Amino acid sequence: MKRTIQILAFAVVCGAAWTAWARPRLAFQAYAVRDLCEKDFPAVLKAAKGMGFEGVETGRLFGLDAKGLKAACDEAGLELVALQLFPDCLAEGQLEETIRFCKECGAKRINVAWFKGSEEVVNDWLLLVNVLNHAAETCARHGIAVAYHNHAHEFQISLGGMTALAWLFDGNGEGLLRQTAGGMPRFSPLVGQEFDPGWCVIAGEDAMAWLAAHPHRNKTVHVMPAIRGTFPAGECGVGSPHDEAPWKDLAGALAKDGVEWFVVKPVAHPDSMADLKASIDYLKTFDIFQ
Repeated sequence: MKRTIQILAFAVVCGAAWTAWARPRLAFQAYAVRDLCEKDFPAVLKAAKGMGFEGVETGRLFGLDAKGLKAACDEAGLELVALQLFPDCLAEGQLEETIRFCKECGAKRINVAWFKGSEEVVNDWLLLVNVLNHAAETCARHGIAVAYHNHAHEFQISLGGMTALAWLFDGNGEGLLRQTAGGMPRFSPLVGQEFDPGWCVIAGEDAMAWLAAHPHRNKTVHVMPAIRGTFPAGECGVGSPHDEAPWKDLAGALAKDGVEWFVVKPVAHPDSMADLKASIDYLKTFDIFQ
């Protein structure tokens, strides 16, 4: 098993090195316009294509099965970049069905959408590590990559003097987990990250520093405006006056790091395409998208 992980990890690293030379592409997260998707998902896909998006990431299926999802994306001319799924979809008992679904819809990536552990029950985080490590190795044999998507709380929860996200990727179990006798539970090299710099900034952390400390683990990143508190009136797209994330610096750093897809996700107005349009218009002014 150790040899298998080493071989698969080498393939991941080689892939990262290759994509570092490629122009990143722009996708959108269906959750950003979820109210519109509930009404007519295929129409939203076509509208996004018309704006210049090349792909879509979704966790919700909006009434479609795997073949229907593939057909809708194909008809719109969009690549299904990834499925965003909860950890239970990757646990034994559901993993086989999840892999089958990915193959039918054409998804080559699974990004874990959400996990909310606590400081009090550290073993919850260890369970997450175990589930994702096993799923990543199994999925890799089927040509499917697995990654973890962060929110703000992984930067705000402390585990043994580290943020929860650093603990997941860097590992430090000493004194926290009796069962591991001071071991180092962490994600294997096969578990990538779908970094969300917006949430990182909202949590008060330095997104550029995090990326520099954890290179070549992001095939996709979320481009979500870093807007704190209640959403203001008016446009709330990426690069709007309310967005605190340093996208001009981040975009170049992410491209150099080998990111393949910038997944745009303004969430303030789920019943409007306006923020998506403003976001892609802003991002297309960057040299990396020319």
